Amino acid sequence: MKKRRNPIVSCDICLIVYNSVLLHIESQDIIAQPDESLLKLTPSELAEAARRLLPVTTKRPKIALALPSDEFVATSLQLPAVAAQNIKKVVNLQLPTLLPGITEPLLLAVQAPILGEQTTALWMPVRRANELFKTFDEAGLFLNCILPRSIISLPSTSTPYRIYDEDEGTITSIEWADGVIQHWLHTTKLDCDNAEFYTQLEETLATFNADIEQTKKTSIEDWEKQPMPSKHAYDYAFIPPGAAAHMAQATKKKKQRYLIGAVVLFIAGIIGGIYFALDYEQGLKQHLAELKSRTDNISRLRSEVGEIEELIGPVKKFPSQNLVTILESLNTLIPKDSWITSFNIETGVVRLDGLSPNPTQIIEALSKEPNFIEVKQSKDIVKNRGQSELQFGIEFKLKDVNLAEYWLEYFPDR
Repeated sequence: MKKRRNPIVSCDICLIVYNSVLLHIESQDIIAQPDESLLKLTPSELAEAARRLLPVTTKRPKIALALPSDEFVATSLQLPAVAAQNIKKVVNLQLPTLLPGITEPLLLAVQAPILGEQTTALWMPVRRANELFKTFDEAGLFLNCILPRSIISLPSTSTPYRIYDEDEGTITSIEWADGVIQHWLHTTKLDCDNAEFYTQLEETLATFNADIEQTKKTSIEDWEKQPMPSKHAYDYAFIPPGAAAHMAQATKKKKQRYLIGAVVLFIAGIIGGIYFALDYEQGLKQHLAELKSRTDNISRLRSEVGEIEELIGPVKKFPSQNLVTILESLNTLIPKDSWITSFNIETGVVRLDGLSPNPTQIIEALSKEPNFIEVKQSKDIVKNRGQSELQFGIEFKLKDVNLAEYWLEYFPDR
């Protein structure tokens, strides 16, 4: 049994294109808008129709757009079990063989087969996905993913399932089991007018498993009780590069907010401790002034004040390491396509771990900052499996922090 991963895609709203009509799934009910006619399914037509369908809100919901099957290309694959570990990379390497002559960039949706059985890879042009995302964004809508219309009927269970989707111009038949599309048949009705081709189509459909549960969608009425897509449908979602970049940026900003919040709390704790010690010292000095007339206590109080001065001296005179200024400088110097995963400062030495497509560029930028000295790489640059960014480690010293004199004065024996 293949281990099922948790889907990384989910949406708040699903829009379906059927013939020249845009449909809207909301609260588990589908609402058809017959006046929303789409002539050529251009990005601008789809975005404008979606804008008319959906209410204007301050927070943009995540939208899934289900398009007809002729927007996608399907290829069948027979892969060894070892290929399942990195299925997308393996399939992309076979693209010149699977789709010879295709030169434009394509998005890929595929799931690893069960025990090396057949699987189907779905492809979509990057250009088309980008155009749809851009026009939806210009209309104030966030297009989170694009789905083939047929697969939004996939069940929420792993039971084998068959889907027959027919519209005015095309016929699509899918056989699915345990999270994997094993067979995908798509043809135009114009081709079906040829008697020999139609006979071959019937013979091919007859090879599909007739004993599994099946649903047929042959008219707009068949979509009227369509629920929101199941988690298995999102396994075959295409994420436009613009949407992926937006989500990555949001995740990066969230991590930065957490990091800055933790640093601020740490600084606040240190400042609070210092103020408490200074306030206590001030109270003792005031008490000493009030008791000057009582000579029997003067020596004791002066000695106590001296002990406190000696006790808090290392705190009061600790070399300043302005964390806020350091973080602001790092935020300015580090490119937007890179981020910090670990931050450590100790005795005037700052150590950073992070991810970047070009760690050398970060080292060069930090070296030009006058307050950072001895900037160097602290660990080997590695590329993690499944990530496009490189993992790096950088170390540098703060220019005006002289901890050697401080340690010699207050901790000479350490």
